[in-house]
Amino acid sequence: MAVRGGQNMGQDMKQDSAEILECVRRRCDEWIASLKSPNIDKIYSSIKSGKMLRSKLILAILESSSVDFAKDFRGDSKANSKKANSKKANSKVDSAQGLSKDSSILDCAISLCAIIELIQCASLLHDDVIDEAHTRRGVPSVNASFGDKNAIMLGDVLYSRAYFYLADFPQAIAKSVSNAVCALSRGEIDDVLYSRDFQPSLEVYYKILEDKTASLIASSAESSAILAGLDSAKYYEYGKNLGLAFQIVDDVLDITQDEATLGKPNMNDLREGKSTLPYILLYCELDSHKKEEFLAHFYARDSVAIEWFRNAFCEQNTIQKCQNIAKDFITKALNAIQDERNATLEQIATSMIERSF
Repeated sequence: MAVRGGQNMGQDMKQDSAEILECVRRRCDEWIASLKSPNIDKIYSSIKSGKMLRSKLILAILESSSVDFAKDFRGDSKANSKKANSKKANSKVDSAQGLSKDSSILDCAISLCAIIELIQCASLLHDDVIDEAHTRRGVPSVNASFGDKNAIMLGDVLYSRAYFYLADFPQAIAKSVSNAVCALSRGEIDDVLYSRDFQPSLEVYYKILEDKTASLIASSAESSAILAGLDSAKYYEYGKNLGLAFQIVDDVLDITQDEATLGKPNMNDLREGKSTLPYILLYCELDSHKKEEFLAHFYARDSVAIEWFRNAFCEQNTIQKCQNIAKDFITKALNAIQDERNATLEQIATSMIERSF
C-alpha cells in the first residue's frame, strides 16, 4: 500500500504492508490454534484467505497518521513483525489513548485487523449456509465440505474469539464493531425475508446494503480512526459509502463475469431470488406488460430467464447505470476524507470501480 500522506514513507511501504497483512493472518491462526481443537483447526484451515479490504483500510488510516506506526513500518520490519506476533494477544489497552500499555500501536493494529477478519470470515460462513453455496473463492465452501452444522458452529467460534480480544480495546471501538455485527445480522435477516418475493424498493435495497455489507467496512475505518485519534465520523462516512459501492459492484459482477473469475457461479443472485440493484433498476424502467414478463422470468430462474435478463440489461443499459451509481457512492466516500490527504484510501476507492472479482 503506497501512502502519500507522510513524505517519510514512500514506495517501500507496499512491501511493509504486505508483511503486516501476513502478520494479521498469523494472528488469526494463532488465536484459533490456542483453542487446542484439532477439529476446529481442520475446518478452519480449509478456508481460503480473501482480499482483506477491511484490514487494508485500518492500516492505511494508521499509516498516514501515527508517527509510532510509521516508525514500526520503516524500521526493521521483520523484527517488528516477529515482535508483534510474539506479543501477548490479550494485552490490556489504555482506554483513554486506545494503545496497549505493553505493546506498540503496530501490535494493536494487527489485533484489530485480526478481529475484523475473523468477524468477516464468520459472517461468510453463515452466509454460505443461508445461500446454500457450494464454493467460496474458487474452493469448496465449509458447509459443502463439512456440513451446515459445522459451518455454523465454526462461525460462532470465530465470532466468539473476535469478541474475546475485542474486549481489550477501548469501549468506543468495541461498541462500533459490535454494533456493526448487529447491523450485519439485521441486514442478513432482511435479505432472506425479502428474497421470498421480488423487492422493487431502492430504499429497502440500500438499507440492506448498508447493514449487510457497509456496516463492517464503516466500523473498520471508524475504529482505526479512533485508535489513531482522528475524526472518526469522517472515516465512518468514507467506509459506509465505500461499502455501498463495493456491494453494488459485486451485484454487477454477478451478472457480467464468469464463474472462473468470480470463484462462484454467476447469475447467482437471480437463482437465489435476490432483488439486487440491476434487477430493481430494470423493473422500474419497464412498462406494465414488460413488468409481468420480468416477474415471470424472475420467479422461473431457469436458463431461459437468465438469457432474457441478459438481453434486457443490454437493451436498457442497466449495467452502466449501476456503475454510475457506484461511482456516485465512491465520490461521496472521497468527499468525506478530502481534507485528510490519504492517497491509499483514495486509491482503494477509485480501484473499487475497476475490480473484476
